[in-house]
Amino acid sequence: MNNGTIVIDIPQGLYQRLQRFTALSRQTLESVVLQTLDANVPSLPENLPETMREIWFALEKLDDESLWNIARSTINQQHQEQYSLLLEKKRQGTLTTSEQTLLEKLYFEANQYMLRKAYANVMLKWRGYQLPTLAELSCQ
Repeated sequence: MNNGTIVIDIPQGLYQRLQRFTALSRQTLESVVLQTLDANVPSLPENLPETMREIWFALEKLDDESLWNIARSTINQQHQEQYSLLLEKKRQGTLTTSEQTLLEKLYFEANQYMLRKAYANVMLKWRGYQLPTLAELSCQ
């Protein structure tokens, strides 16, 4: 695989920060820039597990309003209550086989929900939107 080369003008303040970090970390400027890019540029959906890939591709097709709706959504209260009840029964050792199956299903659905919500936020961030802070979210 060929490496790509790009030439960019970096604002002076950012360049000074990179130089300082380079000195502090005892790394080359190229190494620091590559690590920063690698940490901040997302993986391609093709490199994700299949379940995540399907969610990602679906979210990529949504408009901004639809992404905001997902990002601001909350999980169904009945789902939460049912999950909590089943989890408590599991802790007590009174969970039936069918309840265990339901618990696993609810767990899977909650994980899918959280993945969609997280990716919706990521997509919005990439599209240039300012996401709410934790303090702002806790006030809602």
